[in-house]
Amino acid sequence: MNRPQSVTVLAILQLISGIFSLLDGLFILLFAGVLGGLGAVGFGAKVGTVIGGFIAIFSAIAIIIGIISLVLAWGLFQLKKWAWTGTLIIHVIAVVTQIAKMLGSAGAAVNFLSLGFAIASIYYLLQPDVKQAFAVELPF
Repeated sequence: MNRPQSVTVLAILQLISGIFSLLDGLFILLFAGVLGGLGAVGFGAKVGTVIGGFIAIFSAIAIIIGIISLVLAWGLFQLKKWAWTGTLIIHVIAVVTQIAKMLGSAGAAVNFLSLGFAIASIYYLLQPDVKQAFAVELPF
């Protein structure tokens, strides 16, 4: 089956999402040492180590999600059913996460952008031609 245009748009959105997640993780990792050092200066070496460690963990999670997103984008381009399922799961989690972040951070602009990507991706995933292309049968 030929890939519908909406699947191409979805795969591109997933690719962009993966790139942003990778950049986010690398950016956070860049500052893990700096913030850990500031914590060490202000509160002692143990606190600095804990701060740096937590930031490194968040960075690793973002990088892993970025890699998964890039793999999913490839799968979407190839019309793999597992990519449809994985993309839906990732973006439902992203919607919940971004809403929680907005409630906690007064709605930062980057949260709205990430939320928009996730909602747009879910919208495209649930379009009839996309579900048909991936041979997905849902009651809605």
